[in-house]
Amino acid sequence: MTIKKTGKRTKDKRISDFTSHPFVCHVISKCKKFNVNFLISPDKEISKDGTLCDGYFEHPEKGDAGVLVICLDKPQDEVLHTLAHEFSHLMQWYEDDPLYLAWNKKDNEANTHALEIDVEHRAIKMLDEWNLLTEEAKERSAKYLREMTGE
Repeated sequence: MTIKKTGKRTKDKRISDFTSHPFVCHVISKCKKFNVNFLISPDKEISKDGTLCDGYFEHPEKGDAGVLVICLDKPQDEVLHTLAHEFSHLMQWYEDDPLYLAWNKKDNEANTHALEIDVEHRAIKMLDEWNLLTEEAKERSAKYLREMTGE
């Protein structure tokens, strides 16, 4: 796990509080087990391939560790939802999910939509299982799925 230091005590405490949350501890332990570095940004967004996002997952490849990145400068409910979403991608990869394999082999719009719809369903189920599901998360998820399907 790598923690980006900011020199600001309030952000350091927020990172410490975040990494002690039981769900986050579970994710960190799985990341260690699956050779995935868990990185925390104290920022609101991070750039991945020139696009700003709340977090992302990249699977391990050719002996190199993968990475799961999460941004912390948002309400906790939103951060945990993003974490559940990105961790669900990790689980798709780990399980050799056919949707993940199809997307990884051919990243096109149809495969991306199928992958993201599945991962968002997984994330909502995971939040519910951890007793973290909120109405706001349900609304964010529904909005994201509508955007995925072009509604």
